[in-house]
Amino acid sequence: MAAVAALSFPAAAVAADAPAQPVPQVKIVTSPWDAKNAPRSKYIKEVTETTTTANLNLRTKASTSSASKGVIPKGGVVKPTGKNSGKWKEVTWGSKRGWVSGDYLKTRTYTKDASARYMKSYTRIHETSAMNRDIGGVNFRTKVSLLEAKGSYSHIKTGSYHGWVPSNSLSTAKPAIQYRYVQKSGSMYSHWNPSKGKRIGRVHHGEKYEYRRWVGSTRRDEIKVNGKWVWTDVTNRSAIQPQYRYAQKNGTVYNKADKATDKAVGTIAKGTKVRWGDWDSKNRRDEVLHNDKWVWADVTGRPNPGPKITNVGNYGRFTTKNVTLLSSPATGSKSSGTLAKGMKVTVTHKADGGWVRVQSGSKSGYIKEKDNLRVHGPYSVAVYGTLRTGQSAYGVMGSFQQKNMDQRIADTSLYQLWNPNWTFLTNGAKTVVAEQFQYTDKQGPAMLRKLDAYESQLKYEGRPMYTRQKVTMSDKSQSWTYKTTPHSEKVVKNSGRYISSGDFLKRS
Repeated sequence: MAAVAALSFPAAAVAADAPAQPVPQVKIVTSPWDAKNAPRSKYIKEVTETTTTANLNLRTKASTSSASKGVIPKGGVVKPTGKNSGKWKEVTWGSKRGWVSGDYLKTRTYTKDASARYMKSYTRIHETSAMNRDIGGVNFRTKVSLLEAKGSYSHIKTGSYHGWVPSNSLSTAKPAIQYRYVQKSGSMYSHWNPSKGKRIGRVHHGEKYEYRRWVGSTRRDEIKVNGKWVWTDVTNRSAIQPQYRYAQKNGTVYNKADKATDKAVGTIAKGTKVRWGDWDSKNRRDEVLHNDKWVWADVTGRPNPGPKITNVGNYGRFTTKNVTLLSSPATGSKSSGTLAKGMKVTVTHKADGGWVRVQSGSKSGYIKEKDNLRVHGPYSVAVYGTLRTGQSAYGVMGSFQQKNMDQRIADTSLYQLWNPNWTFLTNGAKTVVAEQFQYTDKQGPAMLRKLDAYESQLKYEGRPMYTRQKVTMSDKSQSWTYKTTPHSEKVVKNSGRYISSGDFLKRS
């Protein structure tokens, strides 16, 4: 980064975003003016402005003992209202109106080119074309009006005042934004001068910010952070890649590195990947970005410990959407297949970060359990008893998207009544073998209506023997099945034959 000479900033220098100034008096005259670095204009504006010759208080009354409404910087543009009181004159300055001493006002007339210019870098502005009497500075990319070009210097008008700058500091096109990168985490300040500024926060390793200017005497860049221009001494042009750390074990995060004054502000789980900002060797803590906040942790390091994978003892679930299975429990891992919405899966393992390993037929892989799996299959039906291959009733179960064999309905008993092929599922302490048929959202509602109509045909004393109920399977999933009603359950338990084995009517 190129350094410039040490800068001296007037106390009342006005920034580029100062309040808008009064519109000067203008009359249009013709001129063949063709000055260097300025295009020929058909019409040149002759402008008369009143400016201050020193930093000047804007008073509420025509008296030095009255209150000040602010300090108008030297070279500031004001507009007289026409009211006078001795040597005092009433003026407007931006949106403010007040009184100033006429001894420090000067009226000047100049020609103004209609075209705009932009500053190619931060540049000091001077009162005369001889480049003496420094009156302030103009920031990089600031839009200015070109008033006159004389040799290698140009007369410009900013939002607050006018003066002279080197012509080569101006451009007809707005320069591209420049950026600086944080080389190491450090403080940001309110001023370029350490004796005037205060620490107002931190910037962190690898961050990128819009750049405006550089002060060589204090080696500070001016950068834009969260919409505000601040100063720091830890940036330069070199782009730098962010670094990351991993939690080596479960731990706590703190608001400070200092263990004597810190406060616990959260936790971090083993394997969590976080952006790194800084390392405090005294307290042996990393500064990391966790849950969008910069905190300090003593459980992070460079190695990726990998997720902890635990065998959970298989249980069943159903997909809530079309899902992609991944080869490992990490976002961005290679795909190992896809499953459609409504498919039954067996969860075999859990991993850190909410990941689970699932099996469905020949497919297996990892997905996030939350939002991807649910306990109840809204269009899943568990079928038991006499519904065997070849029987007419079996044809009702067509158009399914998945069938799982050798499932078991938990907490049930099985009875026969009247006909050896009539079996009734009741409440009980055993499990009964079943198949599960899964249907799509499109096919499911019609299938349930069809089964409701089919199963309601068998009646006793004018009442249906079966009703569709949600049941829990032995793998902890839930499906629909057809069980006895409270009335028919009493009938079959009193008059039917209890089937001691849930495998008695296993599929043929």
